[in-house]
Amino acid sequence: MDRNSVIGFALIAAIMIVWLQFMKPEQKLGLEKATAPREAVQKTPTDSLPAPAMAAATAKADSFGSFAQASVGTEKTITVNNDLFTAKLSSKGATLKSLVLKKHFDVNGKPFNLVSSSDKGALSMLFLSSDGRRIDTRDLYFRSLDAKTSETVTGKEKLSVSYVLDVDAARSITVTYTFSGDSYVVDYDLKLNGFGSTIAGNEYQLNWDGGLVYSEKDHKDESANALAGAYLGGGLLKLDASDAKKSYREEESGKAEWIAVRNKYFVSAIIPQRSTEGVYLQGSKMAGSEVENYVAALKMAVPAGQNVVDDHYRLYVGPLDYNTVRSLGIGLEKIMDFGWEWLTRPFAEYLILPIFNWMNKYVTNYGLIIIIFAFLIKLVTWPLSLASTKSMKKMSALQPMMQELQEKYKDNPAKLQSELGRIYKEAGVNPLGGCLPTVIQMPLLFAMFYVFRSSIQLRQHGFLWAKDLSVPDSIFDFGFAIPLYGDHIAVMPILMAVTVFLQQKITPTAQSNEQMKIMLWMFPAMMLLFFNNMPAGLGLYYLMFNVFSIAQQAYINATVSDEDKAAAAMQVAAASKPAQGSKKGGKKK
Repeated sequence: MDRNSVIGFALIAAIMIVWLQFMKPEQKLGLEKATAPREAVQKTPTDSLPAPAMAAATAKADSFGSFAQASVGTEKTITVNNDLFTAKLSSKGATLKSLVLKKHFDVNGKPFNLVSSSDKGALSMLFLSSDGRRIDTRDLYFRSLDAKTSETVTGKEKLSVSYVLDVDAARSITVTYTFSGDSYVVDYDLKLNGFGSTIAGNEYQLNWDGGLVYSEKDHKDESANALAGAYLGGGLLKLDASDAKKSYREEESGKAEWIAVRNKYFVSAIIPQRSTEGVYLQGSKMAGSEVENYVAALKMAVPAGQNVVDDHYRLYVGPLDYNTVRSLGIGLEKIMDFGWEWLTRPFAEYLILPIFNWMNKYVTNYGLIIIIFAFLIKLVTWPLSLASTKSMKKMSALQPMMQELQEKYKDNPAKLQSELGRIYKEAGVNPLGGCLPTVIQMPLLFAMFYVFRSSIQLRQHGFLWAKDLSVPDSIFDFGFAIPLYGDHIAVMPILMAVTVFLQQKITPTAQSNEQMKIMLWMFPAMMLLFFNNMPAGLGLYYLMFNVFSIAQQAYINATVSDEDKAAAAMQVAAASKPAQGSKKGGKKK
């Protein structure tokens, strides 16, 4: 190839390269216009955007459709302080990103954010658009109507913070939060304008997405109390994501009074002000962790053809305090676990909690309140204890005769029971009389267990060496767990086990066999193992109850012993005469 040919080819190649570079942008723009006419409707000037930015814009248009323009923006936050908490709202999603309580702290005594999904926010509106897009308002940027970044409201004052999402000229979403200075309740208003025929299925969901942050030392115990719930049809629907290997979901139609997510001591609830279509609950547990996450949603109808939908809700995010949640008047206290609905719950709601509230007006220390309560219960059960002691003394006096009958009728159980029944009747003895006080007190004691285990009133309130009555009063941590016992040494259970032993020693029994001697040691040991991981407040109650029982038993033994023995001897003698008579008659034959 000659020199001129080489120069010619080089010039042609240069011209082609320049031409291709010059023509490339025009060709790409033409291709985008030809293949994506839907995006052109929403385009702000993007002709000058580089290729990656234009690809992102195309992806947003595909994901959000007519909401694509609202998916781009700048997030602005506003902090609202009232007497009870500090809340942070975000213009991205018009959602709640943070809520820090002022009167309740974490295990280290520091303020903490209750909202677990603080990166994206907890509240959102979720729906399907008419073109099939799944819209979560947390992905969209609202326009804030408040230029301030911080607001404060106190006492009976009210403060509103509003956000507006302008979808297009005909459609908009307005979200308004209204705070009170002295309440955990926040009014939440949601107004849809122009959506009557553009929401698929004519339904949207208002979601609380995410559980509540764990604030206690024992995450396993807190996880055991975490759940999502809804109250509808007069019943409580609960979802507990206890297994990390499973996914949990509950869906039910009907009018709901509320939906809620709770952990051990705190709750977030959404309370609708009009009829709902139903509820949706979803839960999961993180693998290798005790943390459980939940979604609780209300399903709300959007009437077809109705241009404006104006819905009102109340939000409660705060302590799971029985009096506070009950004052809302919508049955939110049902989410608190007080055991069996037909047995222990009435004791908790109508006896224990009212007495505690009454005493708290005059006594501020909950340790003293527990001691006073134990003393009151002992006073109420005094007649039963007295009757029990008398019954046990009579049973003790009958032991020789009962042993004689057991030996005589050892091969005839039916005859033995008949003779024992006759002796009990003639001696005026109830074989179950000694157990009666304990049996009657069992529902109350179980109710105390549930109240002390879940009552926020005891949380971070100390007494003597116990720094927190809502957790075990540990004085030494092993760093490892001992089966059945735990990973620490608590003082209250040890003292309680000692009092159980002493109480058994001074209490009259109807038997003196080897089994009773074994129980003398076994029962205190069982109580020690059981209560080592229980709240210190519960241990304090049982400890003081036993102390008062010992004092009561010592008094009964000292004051009525001679009288009871004489009466028991007379009744036993009377009961033994028929048996002796029949024995003599047998000899005459």
